[in-house]
Amino acid sequence: KMKRLKTLLLAITLFVGGFTIANAQSKVAHVNTQEITSVYPAFIQAQKDAQTAGQTAGKATADAGKPQYDDMVKLYEETAKKYQNEAGTQTDAVNQSRGKELQQMQAAIYDQEQLLQQNIQTSVQKAQYEAMLPVRNKMMEAINKVANTLGYDYVLDVASLVVANGPDITAEVKKELGI
Repeated sequence: KMKRLKTLLLAITLFVGGFTIANAQSKVAHVNTQEITSVYPAFIQAQKDAQTAGQTAGKATADAGKPQYDDMVKLYEETAKKYQNEAGTQTDAVNQSRGKELQQMQAAIYDQEQLLQQNIQTSVQKAQYEAMLPVRNKMMEAINKVANTLGYDYVLDVASLVVANGPDITAEVKKELGI
């Protein structure tokens, strides 16, 4: 009798648990953000604005870093010319020491150039990101609004899916964005 009771309790638990799991399944849809962005006028304009902002930021960063770089190059050239003119009157040890000094100056110039390029790239990326952020946020808000309206818990971008047989809310998102 006790064994039957345990079996019955186990069956009830499994039934209720299975029912709960079935009800707990989330609704999932997908959206094609690439399709949306390719026809979304605000996104297309933001890309142009981002390009311009990136160029402006890159130029400003380059202009800010260029004087220091130019000073380093000028000092190197002047020092190299001086050392070359004096090479015949100096000992081998002095000339070797001066050669090492010039190599160190070249390395410093190279490092400065690399730092300047890195700073330019960072400022370009930041400016482009900031120019695109409002329109990206607007698109994400539209996706979220459509998902909530249609009762979807999750919306995946079709670009990251291997199979996309479920509901596609791309048309609804386009409509929400006025496309």
